[in-house]
Amino acid sequence: MPNTQTKEKQSAQSVQKNNEPTLERLMRENLALTKEIIEHTRKTRRYILYGHIFNIIKIVLIVGPIIVAILYLPPLIQSLLGTYTELLGGGTGQTVLQGNGFINQLFGQQQ
Repeated sequence: MPNTQTKEKQSAQSVQKNNEPTLERLMRENLALTKEIIEHTRKTRRYILYGHIFNIIKIVLIVGPIIVAILYLPPLIQSLLGTYTELLGGGTGQTVLQGNGFINQLFGQQQ
């Protein structure tokens, strides 16, 4: 019986010695894979960050001109409409040219 116990101890010690290089190899592989995962995570975070920044830039480029147009176009439109209504005779139905008899004067005809 004592021989079987010593054989078991010896086999356990040999297994433990054989496992050490395997365990060390596995730990090195794990460390290498972990470093690779960390690098991919950094790249993914950077990609997401740039995606957010570009989305904000797109929103500013779309909404910004709309806000500027809302602020600055109404006075310009009113001045253009004022000039246009003056050309149309101020709402009387006659244009400036017709109201002054410009065409008649141009052709030398008097009324």
